[in-house]
Amino acid sequence: MGIFSFFQGENSYSNSYSNEPTGGFSIPWSLVIGAIFGVIFIGLIIYIVLSRAMTRPVTEGFVEQANDLPSDLPCGQASSEANQLLYMFSSRGLDIKNEDYRDLRNLLSKLCCLKVDLTSSDHTITAVKELGFSNDMDIQPVADLTGRCFSKTIPQRDLSIQFIKWRDFGGQLLRRLCTELSLDKKDHLRAERLFLASWTNVNDLANRQCLSGPAVGVYKTDPDAPTDSVDQGDEMLRPYDGFY
Repeated sequence: MGIFSFFQGENSYSNSYSNEPTGGFSIPWSLVIGAIFGVIFIGLIIYIVLSRAMTRPVTEGFVEQANDLPSDLPCGQASSEANQLLYMFSSRGLDIKNEDYRDLRNLLSKLCCLKVDLTSSDHTITAVKELGFSNDMDIQPVADLTGRCFSKTIPQRDLSIQFIKWRDFGGQLLRRLCTELSLDKKDHLRAERLFLASWTNVNDLANRQCLSGPAVGVYKTDPDAPTDSVDQGDEMLRPYDGFY
């Protein structure tokens, strides 16, 4: 018997054995397939839940959402970054009794309230109306700046100077506050990123809203409204015949 004949015999023996009925328990294929699909479905749900958890907004270690942070920042709802920045210092014991903290709070409130008014549907000076003027950070009252934005009468240079002054003054405040609290470089960089994110958002908005387009709100020109212009015709330029 050759090797080939031997394997043929083994193959026939195996086939005859496999065709014999077995007395053991057999699992239906439908149950097996159902179990496999069930495992895949559960795995897919777990993957989706974990993916959403990983993409949830968390800024530099702050798990709380901005609206959940304890904050008395005026117009703070307009900027989550401003809220988080102020919370960095208030959570470490600073309050408005600290001059630098108070100035930072005022600066952030001007950015946030300016954003609120510029994005309002009625284009009125409301949120910034009560914000005071400071020589350290302002070149004009923020309410006046808002009105010039609505009337489209502010030059790009004036708008740029104001935002640069806010940016530079904010940087000075952050350096002093971080030094006072002995914050490390990582926290200092985090504070700068939060401030620049809030500043950039309002700066970009102001450049779009203030420098182009027609006047809005109460500054919108009504073509049928009376004006103070006088017709300078020949009648108005005749010689004066009255007494001096």
